[in-house]
Amino acid sequence: MLLIFDALSPMRVSALPDLDQRVSRLEHEVASNEGVGVAVFVCAAFLALWAQNTGRNAWLWFFLGLFFSVIVIFVMLYKNSDDKKKGQR
Repeated sequence: MLLIFDALSPMRVSALPDLDQRVSRLEHEVASNEGVGVAVFVCAAFLALWAQNTGRNAWLWFFLGLFFSVIVIFVMLYKNSDDKKKGQR
């Protein structure tokens, strides 16, 4: 049993530098994408404000904006144009 442990020990030690490199690369990628998260949150907050001002469910539009930000903005623009058309008649 001790012989097997000794044979596997060098593999564990050699894997540590690779793990450190992967963790540092992941930390760098997360730090570089920080602005995207802020932009998505601001978009979702704007959609929630618009929904609240037009009598729609603000929480629903906020979470839709978080998950589908670009698509939901186009849906919001379409719904806003429909509201304006109905208001002009």
